[in-house]
Amino acid sequence: MIVLGVDPGYRNLGLSVVLIAEDGTKAKVLHSRSMSVGNATAPMAFTKFLWPVLEELNQRFTIDAIASETPPIIVGQIKTTAYLWAVSSIIVAWAHSKGAAFRHASPMSLKMAVCRGLGREWDRKDIPKKSEVKRLIQLLLGDASATSHENDATLAALTMFSKLIPDS
Repeated sequence: MIVLGVDPGYRNLGLSVVLIAEDGTKAKVLHSRSMSVGNATAPMAFTKFLWPVLEELNQRFTIDAIASETPPIIVGQIKTTAYLWAVSSIIVAWAHSKGAAFRHASPMSLKMAVCRGLGREWDRKDIPKKSEVKRLIQLLLGDASATSHENDATLAALTMFSKLIPDS
């Protein structure tokens, strides 16, 4: 199964194309990238090129499913929250148009998955950092991607479509 992992963002969007074995016990990152899709002066710029990027990835890899972190609601930052949800809406619409399975998980549930994967207890006062996400990806796949956004996207794919990270 080819899964597109997504770390949503309008300034930094993480994408990771992950090949997951049929039995879910092995995985390999085929491609990952972090891209800036907007900025403070043109936050909706992503609407022009995000769909074509998804099309290009699908042509190269034939995406079966998408796993995305659910965009957060950022108190006091209504515009940022709206842009994150707009980016995610485009991705969901694209998945629907292709008949690709779509799953999402909250940022907190993905952090809990990091704890399970590393064999440590969950503690709301000690939430895993980006370095621990990277360490888990390295542990599971032998290597990690160049940016934390790409690693977060890979984490989403592995958590939702593989058996590499234990369920709670």
